[in-house]
Amino acid sequence: MNILHEIEDRRARRGLSEEPIDERIAAELVYAATLAPSCFNNQPWRIVMVSNEPGSAQAEGIRAALTPGNAWAQKASWFFVLCTAAHLDCRMDEGRDYAYFDLGQAAMAIELQAQHEGLIAHPMAGFSPSKVRAALSIPKEIVPLVVLAIGKPGPTDALSEQQKASENSERIRKPLGEVVFLGSFGNPLQG
Repeated sequence: MNILHEIEDRRARRGLSEEPIDERIAAELVYAATLAPSCFNNQPWRIVMVSNEPGSAQAEGIRAALTPGNAWAQKASWFFVLCTAAHLDCRMDEGRDYAYFDLGQAAMAIELQAQHEGLIAHPMAGFSPSKVRAALSIPKEIVPLVVLAIGKPGPTDALSEQQKASENSERIRKPLGEVVFLGSFGNPLQG
């Protein structure tokens, strides 16, 4: 099995349809997250699923917490708020708190499953953690680190010109030699 196709095609798209996604499909996405590896199998992720239904106080709280640059996410079918805390996972020397790494692995599992299902899972850092915490009753010791906007692909007409350009631009990745080293830091991998 080769999953490079899903990895290569995954993009954080913003053009969303307002068509709802069934709760069963949303649950499959978070199930993928629960299968992610973690330090000593601590599974430090805490995920709050919020259906973006009219009249939902929780969904309204998330929408109100988004920065203006994430206004496009108002059309998402679901919001997944991915949370963790350092004390939920391995705390290694020199400040290596594994909870954040492990939460990232859970997020990628959701994103890849969404890609496989033909859905968009766009991670957002642009939100007010305190507003999200209040809207979802997240305890003070738990960190709401990222909000994933989940939806079906849709039109891009409501996006800014810059966002439209990003939707259609070529996916540019740094060369391997800039980010991967062979044997010692700074010795670029050739290829």
